Amino acid sequence: MTVPGLGRKGQVAVLHTRRGRSALAAALLAAVVASCGSPADDAPPPPVTETRTVTMQPFEPDGDLKPGLRVEQEVSGRCVPSVLSPDNDLARRCFATETSVAMDPCFVPEPDVGRRLVAHDELRKLGVITVAVCLAAPDQTDLTRIYVADDTGVYGLPWDDVDPHWALELADGTQCVKVFGVREIREELHLSYTCDDGGYLYGIPDEEPPVWLIHHRDEDSDELVYTEVRTAWK
Repeated sequence: MTVPGLGRKGQVAVLHTRRGRSALAAALLAAVVASCGSPADDAPPPPVTETRTVTMQPFEPDGDLKPGLRVEQEVSGRCVPSVLSPDNDLARRCFATETSVAMDPCFVPEPDVGRRLVAHDELRKLGVITVAVCLAAPDQTDLTRIYVADDTGVYGLPWDDVDPHWALELADGTQCVKVFGVREIREELHLSYTCDDGGYLYGIPDEEPPVWLIHHRDEDSDELVYTEVRTAWK
């Protein structure tokens, strides 16, 4: 490009200036785009105003798994009422025939949906009456599917003195899952949950206030401190 009235040096100076401005503008634009497009991974979660409760059900009404879930492995087995989620009528504790491993919680679909899912001659010959899917945390996406030949259903007993939740999310986003059969007592409270931050929860949640409270212990601490519960799953 030629700018009238300028000599060669002037032409070069103008070109360099414009190139410099173009480079600066491009750099600024890239910075803005990067800033706008980057997820706010370090942003703290919003304050908790009320604890949210979720009744877990991985199945859609038509029997499909909900979006984002997929079956990683398939086994056969039998199921009994869930120990970790006793208040959810569709929650189960299942035992795989191939390994005798206990999985809890697992979830079956509504009875009529379950019958449709196993309405195949091959499954009928094997005595399969429904299916269940099992997961170890609320955000797990790879599930185990069990073809269930024996299902004893729900307990049908009162659970007023039992924590019906199998997983809790704390105010800071920490996720905790219930433990079973671990005997540890601190300040007269039993160990009830292990958390993905390395910490632990003791006792059961105080559900009286809008934001529930539960005792939390950091991994390297002996002190129990009340912490807020953002979400509770059953």
